[in-house]
Amino acid sequence: MRKPITKLKASTVDGQVVLTWYKASGFMGDARAAEFARFRIYRREERRFVFGSDYEEFFLCRRGANLEPIFEGSLPAGNDRKFSFTDSDVAMGRTYSYFVQTPRSGRIGPVPVKVRDPEVWWSYERITSRLRSLAEGCPDLVRLWACGTTCSGREIPCVEVGGGGRTLGLVGLIHGGESGPELIIPALERLVAESPDLLTAARIVAIPAVNIDARQQMVAGTPWYLRTTPAGVDLNRNFPARWHEVGYGYGLDSSDPDSATYRGPCAGAAPETRAVMSVFSERRPDVLFSFHWLASICELPALAPTCEDRRHRPYCRSVIESYARGLYPELPFSENWLAFDGTPGALPTWLYDLGCLAAFDLEGGVRAEARPCQTDQTDRSLLEEYQQRHYDAIRSLLGEWAA
Repeated sequence: MRKPITKLKASTVDGQVVLTWYKASGFMGDARAAEFARFRIYRREERRFVFGSDYEEFFLCRRGANLEPIFEGSLPAGNDRKFSFTDSDVAMGRTYSYFVQTPRSGRIGPVPVKVRDPEVWWSYERITSRLRSLAEGCPDLVRLWACGTTCSGREIPCVEVGGGGRTLGLVGLIHGGESGPELIIPALERLVAESPDLLTAARIVAIPAVNIDARQQMVAGTPWYLRTTPAGVDLNRNFPARWHEVGYGYGLDSSDPDSATYRGPCAGAAPETRAVMSVFSERRPDVLFSFHWLASICELPALAPTCEDRRHRPYCRSVIESYARGLYPELPFSENWLAFDGTPGALPTWLYDLGCLAAFDLEGGVRAEARPCQTDQTDRSLLEEYQQRHYDAIRSLLGEWAA
């Protein structure tokens, strides 16, 4: 039987789940009106879904068992074709599947969605609003501009704070399901408010959110981890540095367009990559940190490009030692907190090739207390702790530069 419903979708808006669907084209007209006179909507909480281990396939062919009926009745049709329903009885941090049924159809679904905390997963609107407030509040110290656009046409904000001496680069959301703006922007706000003296001897150039399109998909409720852009490109494999080398990390093939580490059709193909390159080609950083790991949190180890320069390796270690003093004041330095891996097409690899610049991917796994982020269980208290830690780490590095 041809299904009467098409384009069933679930998304989160202000902590609620909004379902939308359309009449299928073969069910248009008054002769089919009875088919849409009454709907039944069902919901199931997906307690077994695990972020980072389960992906879209978890929901494929999920049967309509153990469903909770949450609505039965009529709904108005916009333009005589589109229906919508808002479920306000949902809990933050929970993953749900929804099914919709007409009088004569079977249940159509599932359509999955996760209700995420907007204080933990910042939206594009929140990111740009905080940056505008920062720039407007201190125009003599802060400059804000769009350094490019995403593949979906969103402007990518870049901010420069301070203006003297060495340059620290900060980059976030190379991968949409990871970290960046929630850690970088609060640190910039506090530096401007509390330690402006450190910014007279240095400047910070930050792109807090690069893969904004994927982040917006997660904010809107995509339950699983998103790594690539909507065009399918892993930005940390797309930079023109050893791009021709195929990477096999995570058991994947970076030359495979179906891979989550796909390097793109050519080096610098992604507009997001070109935006980052445009900034740091002109404003070359003495040190750059690219924030990774998962669910708005990162820490150490730091991954630096492979190099044979005997002077560069000790310099990288001194940078990470300084950062670690602020990040982990309670822990002695560990040799495992710095690794040299040289991922082909990665941002740090490109910066090293550009001029032996010290650039690092910040990952995670040092403190067991941070590991809830690996399963998308980051809460406000954990994020606040790491906002403080990264502020202290950045301040530690700038303080040494100013000494």
